[in-house]
Amino acid sequence: MRKILLILFMSVGLFANTQPYKKDIVFNEVTKPTLVQVALDNEIYANSSSDYRDVRLHGKSGVEGYFIRSHSPKHIVNQKRLTATSYDRENGKLTYHLKKPFDVEKIYLNIEDRNFESSVDVYADGKLVLEKQKIFDYSNETGTRNFLLNIPKVKVKEISIVYHLDETTSFYKKYQNLREMSKYLTIKSATFSNANKVKGNFNRTEIPTQESSIDEEKKESSYIFKTDNIPFSKLYVKFKEQNFKRSGTVYLSYDAKEWKRLQNFTLFSSSLSQEKNTVINFSARIKYLKLVLNNADNKPLTIDSIELVTKPSYLYFIANPNEQYALYFGDKNLTMPSYELGSLVKATDPFVKGVFGKLEKLEVEKVVEEKVSFFEAYKEQLFILGMLLAVGVLGYVAFGLLKRG
Repeated sequence: MRKILLILFMSVGLFANTQPYKKDIVFNEVTKPTLVQVALDNEIYANSSSDYRDVRLHGKSGVEGYFIRSHSPKHIVNQKRLTATSYDRENGKLTYHLKKPFDVEKIYLNIEDRNFESSVDVYADGKLVLEKQKIFDYSNETGTRNFLLNIPKVKVKEISIVYHLDETTSFYKKYQNLREMSKYLTIKSATFSNANKVKGNFNRTEIPTQESSIDEEKKESSYIFKTDNIPFSKLYVKFKEQNFKRSGTVYLSYDAKEWKRLQNFTLFSSSLSQEKNTVINFSARIKYLKLVLNNADNKPLTIDSIELVTKPSYLYFIANPNEQYALYFGDKNLTMPSYELGSLVKATDPFVKGVFGKLEKLEVEKVVEEKVSFFEAYKEQLFILGMLLAVGVLGYVAFGLLKRG
């Protein structure tokens, strides 16, 4: 009886919605439980807490498990290991062909021979790009070797390597009686590589200047931007002017009233030297951002906007056939949920992509601010409780009478 009363009393406000926002999730129909990936958008960033503690995924059966993970960029395949398509031993020339044009700036030769030294020329698509680069193996002398060639970065389909074993060098004269000294080089393969950067799939959001001001006394100008909780790892400042070099400071705020100093920076642009740096590197997710520039005796600069560079974050969950899912968020009073799904999914697991629908604003129960008495605040619940107690008492009396009879 006590358990029934507790459940009924708690169920009065159980299904009250506290989340002010909702987005449906759309993806292709699945025939079995399938991992779904959905990219978070700026509307979710703007209306959710910084650690996503308020985010809840709902399906047909109620709240579902999920996890949110930042974008992991894919690495460019930046090296190719090839064997020579032709080898002219008498002239020491090896030729390598690549299927597609490939950026090359380093060549590592896999050479079997020991105790030699040679100069090397490199031709890229028939053009000489490296001349008389020394390679060597001093196994019997110092135990050192160098088979690496550095060339100016070039996109190429054919590379020829020509080596010159010079028997007049002091090394050969010193070890001329060694039987194992090489007359020809046995180059089993060559690895062509570049230092291309990781290809990142980053989002860019342009934020116009919301407010600007000039402090004549401090010789400073301030620029405020509403960044709306969009996470970013760096930002580009878009100036109207050229030919300047200014130092400044970044400030962050949740309400545009109280500002927290973050870091200093220096930005410059020169049409004479063609040099430019208008990027500030730091990571943040904040409502407002302010840049303060030190002008000294120079004219204040005009900042039209800033561009935020965001590493995307994705929502992952397992979708069941014939079920629809929606994301609810915005109630900052909720605590961080803990689901096991994130520990079960590997980066290599296949998934289907979904998208979020339009942002829906939901009605939520407002908390009454004015002070009311306990009985006034909970009169409906107390009435229900009183009725249940009355029924319980009558049932107890009836059961006692039946037992006596």
